Amino acid sequence: MRIALLAFVAGASLLTGCAANLKSVRDFADETKKISAAFDPLLAATVEQCRQKVETKLLYAGGPVRSFKPEEIARTADDTCKSVAEKNATARKIDAVLFDYADKLSALAGDGVASSVDDDYDGLSKKLAGFEEIPKEKLAAVTALAKFLTRTAIAQAQKQAVAEALDHEEAVGVLGDALVLYARRAYGGFLADSKREIGIYSDALRDGSIAASPLLAKLQLMELHKKSLAIAEREKVISSLEKSVAQMKESLKDLRKNLDQLSDKQRREEVVKLAKEVRALYQQLDKAF
Repeated sequence: MRIALLAFVAGASLLTGCAANLKSVRDFADETKKISAAFDPLLAATVEQCRQKVETKLLYAGGPVRSFKPEEIARTADDTCKSVAEKNATARKIDAVLFDYADKLSALAGDGVASSVDDDYDGLSKKLAGFEEIPKEKLAAVTALAKFLTRTAIAQAQKQAVAEALDHEEAVGVLGDALVLYARRAYGGFLADSKREIGIYSDALRDGSIAASPLLAKLQLMELHKKSLAIAEREKVISSLEKSVAQMKESLKDLRKNLDQLSDKQRREEVVKLAKEVRALYQQLDKAF
């Protein structure tokens, strides 16, 4: 009886130790999911920034008030920004791959069981070729990651399953870099355009090129100033996102390189760095939106 009890205690300790050894992996996965979630407001804001650019340009275009039709401006903005919304749809699917990877890694590092995802990753693989932010030479690695996510893992050889997940380091880095690049090109591009146009409209209001009463001109200048401050905060989000992805890559590299020392203090310290960057990212998101 005593031997059986000791055997049970030893087995329980072994299982507890295994879970503890993988805590850094689970924490890494959780922080990566937060990074993935942070892309969503940026993608939504990209379309909104496109619409604002079109609407503001038409608003300051001049013309009599009696012929001003807001519904036509809204319709023009919808048509102009349709391609941006379509590109965003592909970016969201790519972002979903990053989230699903982190979710599966978290499950593997937990109870060792991870179900397959239902998304059509075969269809996604075809779209990847048209997403210019992913280098052509990296497509194979990303496709391999997509296939990995469609497989179900069972509770056996947990460490081996985690190791296989970590082996997709290159593809995870490619996805993160591609999404940051997309955010910088698309959203950052619209922010830069808006900042430049705010300067033009402000100068035009001051020198009278845009007809407006003194009171109305001052009110518009105040509104443009508020927009410029908001743009400055939103530009910081992209930089913060870039730092988070860079640290995500470093943390993943560290975990993969030290699979046999996952419980070491150094592993935890590396993941803590990631958590710090992600926390800063969300603080900046709160300021910007």
